[in-house]
Amino acid sequence: MEIIVKESRDLDKVTRLFEQHRDIPFTYLTNIPLVEMLSRLESFKIFVAETNGETVGCIHSLNYIYDCGYIGGLLIHRNFRRMGVGSKLLKAALSSLNTKHVYLFAEEKNTTAIRFFKKTGFRKIYRRLFYVVSTQLDETFKRSSRITGDVEWVDLKEAVGFRERKRVINFGYYPVKITRSVFEDLKKNSKVLRCGSVIAIVENSHGLIIGEHLYTFNDHIVKHLPGVDASRSIVEVNPFYMKPKLSDLVKLVNHLVPVGEVYVKTYDGDPVASKLPLTSRIGALVMEYKKP
Repeated sequence: MEIIVKESRDLDKVTRLFEQHRDIPFTYLTNIPLVEMLSRLESFKIFVAETNGETVGCIHSLNYIYDCGYIGGLLIHRNFRRMGVGSKLLKAALSSLNTKHVYLFAEEKNTTAIRFFKKTGFRKIYRRLFYVVSTQLDETFKRSSRITGDVEWVDLKEAVGFRERKRVINFGYYPVKITRSVFEDLKKNSKVLRCGSVIAIVENSHGLIIGEHLYTFNDHIVKHLPGVDASRSIVEVNPFYMKPKLSDLVKLVNHLVPVGEVYVKTYDGDPVASKLPLTSRIGALVMEYKKP
């Protein structure tokens, strides 16, 4: 049996494969409208595996920003698993990316997928944790401390959360590796803020309703999607702490809420954000692959 992996723009093949497996755990039908939207991007590629004209697997990749790429949507037909189809698809997706760092999301309960990705060279980074803030928090901290951009690379490197996240943040939905050059570029563009003991990397993004779900993307994605309603403003905040002081995080969030809904994006185990008077949302596990 010959398995052929090729790039494809035939979205019907992907849709049919997902629909055929809607009753199988870890089959995410929300991938369908997402892939349909992202397929308009030149940097987004879809790969399918076929045998005898039948689609038996799919995956997609995205060349993102700051030398980082993303892989998602891996699905293998139930009758063709453990035959090397997934390895061929993943290899094709990795080869399509011209980035040094590659990321993907995996559900922590999906141990089969995690073992597969680790075998390929991916490593666990952290499990995502985030909070949605629509109105100002504790009135006690309504009056903000001075917000500045006075942050140096050494400050961020020594802050709590930097090593714990292995220098990876959620930036415009997708993960990004923070190197010194990335930090300096973000700082130059006023995307590094300091409020007391809190250092934050922030991004002004957009909430897009696709199907019945809300997705968050920044201008890097949205500007290439004509006709998409990007009227919902979202401020993404990746916090780090010179001291574990909740009041400074609250002051920063209160300062940003007038701009738009604030998404505090961090890691499971964050010692400060976990004390926010909000219900947290646990996300998927971030996994990283570093190209040789």
